[in-house]
Amino acid sequence: MNNEILPDWNLEGIFAGFNSSKYKKMFSDFTENISKLEELIQQNFTTNTLIKIIKLLNQSAAMCEELFSYAYCKYSTNTSDPQSIQEINRIEEASVGFNTFLVKFRIFLSENEEQLSKTALRNEELSKYSFFFKEQIFLKDRQMPPELEELAADLALSGSSAWEKLHQTLSSSTVINWDEDGTQKTSVELRTMAFDADSEIRKKAWEKEIELWKSIEVPLAFSLNGIKGASNTVNAKRNYKSTLERSAHQGRLSTETLNTMINVMTEALPEFRRYLKLKASFLGEDKLPFYDLFAPVSSTNLKISFSDAESFIIKQFSNFSLELGTFAEKAFNNNWIDAAPKKGKVGGAYCTALPVCKESRILCNYGGSFSDLSTVAHELGHAYHNEVLNSLPQINRDIPMTLAETASIFCETIILEGALSECKEEEKLSLIEHELMESTQVIVDILSRFIFEKEVFRIRKDKELSPEDFCNIMKDAQLKTYGDAMDENFLHPYMWAVKGHYYSQELGFYNFPYAFGKLFGLGLYSIYKKEGDSFAKRYKEILSETGKASAEDVTKIAGYDITKKDFWQSSINIIVDKIDCFENLCKKGK
Repeated sequence: MNNEILPDWNLEGIFAGFNSSKYKKMFSDFTENISKLEELIQQNFTTNTLIKIIKLLNQSAAMCEELFSYAYCKYSTNTSDPQSIQEINRIEEASVGFNTFLVKFRIFLSENEEQLSKTALRNEELSKYSFFFKEQIFLKDRQMPPELEELAADLALSGSSAWEKLHQTLSSSTVINWDEDGTQKTSVELRTMAFDADSEIRKKAWEKEIELWKSIEVPLAFSLNGIKGASNTVNAKRNYKSTLERSAHQGRLSTETLNTMINVMTEALPEFRRYLKLKASFLGEDKLPFYDLFAPVSSTNLKISFSDAESFIIKQFSNFSLELGTFAEKAFNNNWIDAAPKKGKVGGAYCTALPVCKESRILCNYGGSFSDLSTVAHELGHAYHNEVLNSLPQINRDIPMTLAETASIFCETIILEGALSECKEEEKLSLIEHELMESTQVIVDILSRFIFEKEVFRIRKDKELSPEDFCNIMKDAQLKTYGDAMDENFLHPYMWAVKGHYYSQELGFYNFPYAFGKLFGLGLYSIYKKEGDSFAKRYKEILSETGKASAEDVTKIAGYDITKKDFWQSSINIIVDKIDCFENLCKKGK
């Protein structure tokens, strides 16, 4: 593992560079399309005019995503690269016109809603966009007048977007001395060490990480204040009761369904605390300090080479469906993955779609743990989701945040269950604990982040928050969720600095969708266990609908009613079964 050269991704197949003729032409075509769309919106409403608008809208949205994904791929592996930063700014500036057109288009549809329903939607070409049209008409009453939306988009470039870039640059480039010999570590490297078998290293990494975040807390606090303040202001002007209401709609989820899920998660906290107390006891502690959340519970934890991870993922995906396995093999063979941690590279992991060339790219920071292997599988799940949607027009590829996690969590579950089926008896404890560790992050930690963000939005309406305020709110949120299972002397007050999701004005509350994806993914996997191989086809059909319906309607296709408490509880029960198994294995271990 130590001598293995981790793969970099290949971006040449997308564009040869920012100066390439292909890149320049797409950028030019994108801006020209915006002008054409503006001209069409001035014409009388007819079915033919709407067909032309939709065709250009599909092309423009695909090109915009292609350009931005490429530029962000370049930037996220080297956040100090000035050309990448410049191109992202250019794309965002050009997108202002595109977003302004959408504002006008919603008014255009609203003013002609009767004609749309009576004639246009009877057209075969337009009928497949019925959900999109309905959503745009709804959004017409959730937007400011066009001139104010254009102003807000312009101001965001030098406001919230700039604050977001500051966070990304600082968090990826700031280093701290690790040893007296001058060895330095980034926050990404320090967080990877949370999985180390040596408790002293885990504790030292946590201490150094806290020290690192404290060194940049002031600019990050200014960033978060700017972003959350802008969200409060703009969303109020758009007639939303709160940013949370807007976020629920972005997830195509009713606030009632969201509240039901959050309530079930809250009621389940005692079970997760039971797991955490078991882990603390197993490690010889009364309560679990934050730096031991990811501590291995077995000496059988081995480093997994990337090549071994590749083979294992392809094998397990193929066991579910040959199509999924073949897809993963294509992603590995064509160098779609950038895996090596390095200074200047953003932390965490993501998958981005490239709808024009019909590919994806995956960024991760691979350290060799089973958790890292699982992360690669998670992102490949996103990439497969993109692959399923490739045959659809861009408008119907617009997946809400909630359903975007469906395939990724499902693929994680395939990997875990495959590992459990093949592992030695002495490895089972480690694998079960890995699943509980990940589930705790997605349920308990996500809930703490949700509570934190609600409180920040509430206070930000009246005043700016200091770094100390953010830390105190975060510690309070962690104590409310982790409860008496967590050592209150060793929390992580700077989690508000760690998680980049807080720093997006347009995606406030980008936390609960992960819990949604986890619980829905578990529900889908339980169907697969009952139906067997035949489920693979239905699974693909479910994924293909995720851009064309609400979260409630998509989950109905799977046979679930997510408006009811019973569904969420049934998925929680799957995790509780794993906690019971963990408790029995701990007793055997002792």
